[in-house]
Formats: sequence, C-alpha cells, structure tokens
Amino acid sequence: MKINSYKEFCLFQNVSRETYEKFIIFHKTLIKWQNSINLISKNTIENIWERHILDSAQLYNITKEFKGNIIDFGSGAGFPGLILAMMGHKKIHLVESDSKKCTFLREVSMLSEIHVKVHNSRIENLEYFDAELITARALAPLNKLIDYAEAFVNKSSTKNKFPKMLFLKGKSYRQEISNLIQKQDFSIEEFQSITDKFGKILYINKRNMLNTKNEK
Repeated sequence: MKINSYKEFCLFQNVSRETYEKFIIFHKTLIKWQNSINLISKNTIENIWERHILDSAQLYNITKEFKGNIIDFGSGAGFPGLILAMMGHKKIHLVESDSKKCTFLREVSMLSEIHVKVHNSRIENLEYFDAELITARALAPLNKLIDYAEAFVNKSSTKNKFPKMLFLKGKSYRQEISNLIQKQDFSIEEFQSITDKFGKILYINKRNMLNTKNEK
C-alpha cells in the first residue's frame, strides 16, 4: 500500500479535499519537526500516509456518531486524536506529557485551522471531565490503558459515567485481551485494521455502568 494522492487515499478512507489538505499540512509540519524531536519511528518516515495518517483516519468510521468529548491518551505526534479532529470531531482533547510535542500539536492545529484542547499533562494527573470516548494508539498494553481509564473515571464524584474506549492494537492483541483476567466487566468488539493485516481496532465498553447507576 502506497498513498501519493487524494484519489489513492480515498480508495481506503473517503475524506473531503479540504480534509486531505489539512493532512498535507500535518505531513509537512511533521517532517519539519522530526528533524529536531522524535515524533515518530524513523523507519516509518517513508510511509507516514499509510502507517500513521490512514491508520488513524480509519477510526472515524466508528467514531463519527460521537458528539461528546473525546480524550486521546498519549497523543504524541497527534495519532489518532489530531487526525480525527481534522476529519470533523469538534471536542478532541489531546493528552501529552512532553511539552515539545504539545507545542508541535498546537502548531499543527493552528496551521490547519482546527480546534483541539491540548493538555500538557501525564495521564495520571489529568483532571476529570465528562468524556464520551477515550482513544489511544501505540501507548501501552491493554490492561494498562484500562487502568488509566478507570483511574480517570474514579476522580469523578459520581463515577457512573464510563467512556467508551477505542484502541489500535497490533498482532499481540490476543495476548493482551487474555491478560485482562481481572477485567471481566468489559465487553470488547474487534474490527480489522485496514493498514495492518495482523492488527485490530478494539472497541471496549464497560458493561456494569448501568447497574452501578441504578444502585445510586
């Protein structure tokens, strides 16, 4: 798979020309910044469009109906959160502990004229606010990601609203799912990645929140 044009991108993920132009701005800015800080792995620089932009953009088909806040844990170079914002999401929160990467995220959002909220914070220190969805890509094992989500929700005074979760995972996803021995109250739906034949998109929902809410 090699993407060199708008038409080729739309063979895999349909976007408007305006959105594609934002992706081009993102790509150019990423290349420029990559010379001074390590935003992506060096061995993926030649395949940014496939390995990073399209990989993130494929989540939009699952998230397009979400209207509430979306939190992107460990945003790094903006994948997938910044891409989803370019595709139309209006309430994206990018959480990144590295201040230089936060500066990069703000510059890209300014140049591409999109609105995102950048939180220069460790995930553990993020103050609670209502969120409909949590996303993450290449950040941590599945059990750790759910631990982060649970710790975040536990900061709420009511604790009766648990966000959905959407995580991009590679070929180790089965082992990561099997390691969730203590997480039996979560349902997991799998979607095939279009950029990695061994990869999956995991859509995770906490099943017992309705019961918890009724008990209160």
